Amino acid sequence: MRARQDPVSIPGVNVLRWELGNALRELRLAANMTVAQAATALECSDAKISRLENGQRGAVARDVRDLCDLYGVPEQRRNELMEMSRESRTADRQSNSTIPAKYSTYVALETSATSMRNYEGSFVPGLLQTEAYARAVIQDLGDFTPAEVEERVQIRLERQRRLTSRFRPLQTHFILDENVLWRPIRSDNSIREAQMAHLVAVSRLPNVTVQVVPYEVGFYPGVEASSMVLLSIEEGTKAYTACYAEGGFTDLFLRGTAEIEAWSAKYERMKEEIALSPAESRVLLMKIAGGRHRHWSVR
Repeated sequence: MRARQDPVSIPGVNVLRWELGNALRELRLAANMTVAQAATALECSDAKISRLENGQRGAVARDVRDLCDLYGVPEQRRNELMEMSRESRTADRQSNSTIPAKYSTYVALETSATSMRNYEGSFVPGLLQTEAYARAVIQDLGDFTPAEVEERVQIRLERQRRLTSRFRPLQTHFILDENVLWRPIRSDNSIREAQMAHLVAVSRLPNVTVQVVPYEVGFYPGVEASSMVLLSIEEGTKAYTACYAEGGFTDLFLRGTAEIEAWSAKYERMKEEIALSPAESRVLLMKIAGGRHRHWSVR
């Protein structure tokens, strides 16, 4: 059997497309079929089957369904592959959109990640935002046309599907400065109230942990970043951590191992020593969502 290809060595291939292609190839081989036989059955070219298996062409749901029918794939595995196809197509759409290259790179990395650690000092994390909150933030903080606003909102909502994916849910840990929870969104307090209720609900997902750094802490390691994300990524036999940080008027991908380890250490210190526990944080979120004023102690 030919060795699996490393996605890093194939230009222009997103990791999900590569994984899906390898899965389809292995299923074809298990069914004792050649590329030519599969192409004949689907009434397409040999080249199309090869491009699908090499990850050089995105597989639409119909392609996956037809190949699964042909190879006799069980329903559960078929559903997993269909979801993988949808997620890979989402990644392709995002990389081809009008959003800036740096953000496209971030979204591609996030799509490939198996886990995420995210600190936010100014806004609710994108993966946890309601549609109304996301639209308000994007409209108010950027000079975008209405079409560009909607594109960015839809990309943000599509990214959130990883939280409830049955195939490969993203394991997430979020730390929020308490200031995030109280910041008004325009003059419409209903947006913030709905957002707080959503945070309470999403914090109950098995793959989502939310912790809050309370006001009383004052300054703490990590507060110098308005936003920081650590993504754990596996590509073939390779595993690495990508770090994206924002602070002041700059944002950057940290590439040096020492830099990434330093930010990771700050995050772990916030998690273990500074932030409220997940249970305490949920109590705080529930009180804010219930309209309580900030005069209680949760510790």
